[in-house]
Amino acid sequence: MTFKKKILVLLSVGCLFFNQGCDRILDEQERSSLSPEYFKTPEGIQAGVVAAYSLMRFLWGTEGFSYSTSAGTDEMLRGDGSSSNLFTYGILTSEGTAQAIWDISYQAINNCNGVIELGPAANMPAATKQAVIAEAKFLRAWYYFLLVQTFGEVSLNLNFVTEPSTSASRQPIADVYAAIIKDLKEASVELPDKPSPSPGRAAKAVALHVLAKVYLTKGWSSAATGDDFANAQATAQQLIADKAKYGLDLWQDFFDANKEGNEYGKETIWVIDRNTDATASESGYGLGFGANNPKQNGSLFYWRPNYSGVALNVNAGISGLPVNNNVMMDRDVVNGRPFLRFRPSAYTQNVAFGERVNDTRYNKTFQTVWIYNRTITINTLQGPLRRGIDTAIWMIGREVTEEERRAFRGVLFTPSQYTGSMYPAMKKYDDITRLTPNDPSDRPFIMFRFADTYMVAAEAAFKAGKLDDAANHINVIRQRAAFLSSRNAEQNAAAANAMKITTADLNIDFIMDERTREFYGEYQRWYDLVRTKTLKDRLAKYNPIAGFKDFHYLRPIPQSQINLVTTGTPYPQNPGY
Repeated sequence: MTFKKKILVLLSVGCLFFNQGCDRILDEQERSSLSPEYFKTPEGIQAGVVAAYSLMRFLWGTEGFSYSTSAGTDEMLRGDGSSSNLFTYGILTSEGTAQAIWDISYQAINNCNGVIELGPAANMPAATKQAVIAEAKFLRAWYYFLLVQTFGEVSLNLNFVTEPSTSASRQPIADVYAAIIKDLKEASVELPDKPSPSPGRAAKAVALHVLAKVYLTKGWSSAATGDDFANAQATAQQLIADKAKYGLDLWQDFFDANKEGNEYGKETIWVIDRNTDATASESGYGLGFGANNPKQNGSLFYWRPNYSGVALNVNAGISGLPVNNNVMMDRDVVNGRPFLRFRPSAYTQNVAFGERVNDTRYNKTFQTVWIYNRTITINTLQGPLRRGIDTAIWMIGREVTEEERRAFRGVLFTPSQYTGSMYPAMKKYDDITRLTPNDPSDRPFIMFRFADTYMVAAEAAFKAGKLDDAANHINVIRQRAAFLSSRNAEQNAAAANAMKITTADLNIDFIMDERTREFYGEYQRWYDLVRTKTLKDRLAKYNPIAGFKDFHYLRPIPQSQINLVTTGTPYPQNPGY
């Protein structure tokens, strides 16, 4: 059996053991060559951990999970290409993404349980074995953290399951958090300082970062204790103080944090590995997009508008304008595939990113200019558009006069003209190395950036009443956001000074606004709003959704889980579903 085949078998068995709606695998997958003894071998514990990492590709970068983290928030509105009920809190079912989060997490958890329980018997160098088992502890904690944030009380099992069961129960979130914190504390001691052998493997820094975020989230929850926020701040500040030890720092330029090629750079704490080797990365080259390629990273598509459908006649009404129904752009690799799933809300454009002089993050987050790329001739009042030279479409960000339109060679697209099909395009996931416009991305997916450690420290300090500390941490992020390479040192210093806040500016809404400016589109928003209990109020203020109810702070327990519990007390559904 090859190493790859062993990993695949581990994945299927993990699903069966936890009895999470994957019963069909019983008849479809051959498992006779696998036994718990495999986890007592060096190959077995490595395979178990690699499988747990690999499962993450079913979530981060996929369309369904992007909806779960971004739709139905203050930041995003539905694009014309989406039909997801998560935007409106309409009929939310336990199938789809909720099912995937549940099933995938428990598959990975059981793999980790096997490594932690049986791995100590593996005959391998002690330091290597400790690191692999510590990775399993970190991953088990991470998947349980995803579950408890998404569903609330969940089943807590820290033992390797080798036989199917028809009974299960949900444990209090305090118990789940206690298990998560224990695993992360141990992992933060036992993991190496630097990831090895791949930058996508866990090391001390990511364990500390997630531990800080777990303390922060627990502090907001019903399981809170009096020291949660202090622990969150102290843990985040420990990571910041030791950044050189772990090779971490902020880029000088905010744009570099998400720039293609910088995924393994100094600001990245942890990534999901991907590359052009489809066998190793499951990037999906040549497999198309959709059901046949469930692990593809399509993040570069979801925020793309229909730029290839904009015609010169957007400028209609200008006296003397030539009539031309030809579109201004061809779809290409550089500008991406228009998937039209998400568009920025008025809150995002006008409140969060309302200041664009000193704060450079709007123009480094959104594409607003499209350079003419067609080979045909399109005549304008200023002459024909020149391929590779002229701006075909400019989302100028304000209303314009007719004189301004007449003086511009291409199309000026103003905010009043934004629609569900044409709007500023979020560009953090751009991938210009693909073979064709419709290929998914092979870029590693950045899970955590060092900037988030500062924001976790700030939020924890704010909740702990240490406002000076909170303002100082946020100012590190805000002053970095003022940097513009085209400014001289004096201009950058002035902009950075203008970006500073004081304790008088601090409240939870300001912190949520700052998180939008820094992390827009980075698969965090729904969890941020749920953690801080601000989802309901911010929707009412910025994106009123008639379908939203208080119980939507949790996702529904998958019906398959409920159906498969046939012994003992029935498995409870979350209220409202």
